[in-house]
Parts: sequence; structure tokens; C-alpha cells
Amino acid sequence: MPEDRVLVLGGTEEARQALARAVTEAGHPAEALTDPGAAIARIEERLHALIFLLVGGAATRPLDLLDRLLHARPEQGIVLVGPAGDPEFRTGALKRGAYHVLAEPAVAQEVEWVLRNATERAQLLQANAVLRQEAFRDDLTEAFNRRYMERHMEEELERARRYDRPFSILFMDLDHLKWVNDAYGHLCGSKVLMEVAGLIQKHLRRSDKIFRFGGDEFVVTLPETDRRGALKVANRLREAVKRHRFLISEGAAVQLTASFGLATFPQDGMNADQLLRHADQAMYLIKSSSRDGVGVKDVP
Repeated sequence: MPEDRVLVLGGTEEARQALARAVTEAGHPAEALTDPGAAIARIEERLHALIFLLVGGAATRPLDLLDRLLHARPEQGIVLVGPAGDPEFRTGALKRGAYHVLAEPAVAQEVEWVLRNATERAQLLQANAVLRQEAFRDDLTEAFNRRYMERHMEEELERARRYDRPFSILFMDLDHLKWVNDAYGHLCGSKVLMEVAGLIQKHLRRSDKIFRFGGDEFVVTLPETDRRGALKVANRLREAVKRHRFLISEGAAVQLTASFGLATFPQDGMNADQLLRHADQAMYLIKSSSRDGVGVKDVP
């Protein structure tokens, strides 16, 4: 079930608290906020039932703030409370992704109605998200699969183009996994891949994702991350793999390393294929020499 908490953001203190009370009376816990950054942090953690965004106060540029909130979580329902009688404002808000627009001061019956519908919407979105997660997971490692990677990268690249933001990927390949298969058997080799996926996931942000590309190769996507940031992440993941001891539950303590290559939009490629090819080639530079490193290939 999605979070039933509602955020009330912007407007005057009086209007914000009055709307928060109406939300509470409608049966939802409400949190009144003045800081847009705090609201973004809240919805990055989890989907909320709804955000009421009041015009004024922190929301002096409400449509720009609407963009920022939806950029942080595109599926979040957001209701603007302001000059609903202004057709230009209402149309602009709906075009940019607002769930609904209410006139200020919001009437209690309207608040209750929009909350009821938004809660049903959030529940459906959550259920659909679970189904998508199941369909897009790799059966062995539970990392995301390659089919979803292709779709996800296109979505992230479109967002990066729209907002003129960096986007990086890491191409990762385990070193000497064949030795594990030969020494302990393919079942243990499969367990190593499962451990690797879980280990990498623990060291990623919520917005980052790990995908099984094939065999012992993985791809990690890093939104809002430039080349320097991606290099730091890659070295952190490389060290995490190197320090970890695999197959402890099997009575072993196997040490492995991994080779990484990175690519960043737009310097290293303008689309998913170009970025993947660049990162793969950068990884191969390490794989064919020292291993246990991070490859950064200059664009010719």
C-alpha cells in the first residue's frame, strides 16, 4: 500500500495550516512544509497519497516547482491550489502534469473528493509498479533485466535532455568468475552473481538502478551524475566487491574483483547504444590489462 500521508506546501501560514486541518479531518495524516527541498526529499523516499501545492509563499513560481516535484517522482499526484478561475494558469498546470487544480481557499468537500480519488490512483500506481518490478526482474539475481534497462535508459536520457542534466552509466564485469565455476560448480557461480547484485544495490542511491546485462556483466545507471561523480561511484563499488567474501554460507570465503567502464551523457554518447558501447569499450581497456579497475575512455 502507498503512503497515505499528504504534504501541504507553499502559501501563507494561515492557508497552509487550514488546508492541513481539512486533510486531517478527511482521514489523512498531513504534513505542512515551507521548504520545497524537504518536500522533494519526502517524495523521493516514497510515493505519497497527494501533495497540495498552494500558490504563494515558497511557491512563488508554482509551475516551476511543479516541474521540480514531478522530476523527483513523476507519478506523484499534485494538486495546485490557487487561481483556478484563471484558464491560462489552470491549463498550464494540467499540461505540466498537475493532477487537479483547486480554487483558494479550498472547500472541505472538494478536498475530501480529490483525496479519495487520488488515494485510489496511488493504490493503482503502486500495484502496477509491483507488477512491473516482477516483469522486469532478472530471474536469478533479482537485478533488473536487460529488457527493462533499454526502456529505463531511454526515459532517463529524455529527462537528462529536457533538464540539461548529466546522466552516467557503469558497465561492470566480474573478474575470473570462471574460476569459481570450475572450483565450486556452476550453482555456486550463480550464487555469487546473486550476492554481487545484492551487494551493489546496497551501495546505490534510490534513483540508481542495477541491471543484469548478461552472464556476469551488469549495468548501473546513475541519474544526475557527471563523469567525476560516476568515477567515485565506480571506485566505491569496486572496493565493495573486493572487500566482500563470497559463498560464506557454502563454507567458503571467495575473494573476487570486478572491472568497470563508465560513460556519461552527453560527452560520451547521445543515446543508449552509444553510451553502452562506450562504457563497454572502457571496461575492456581494464579487462585486457590490470583488471580490478575503472576504465574511462576518451571520445576521439
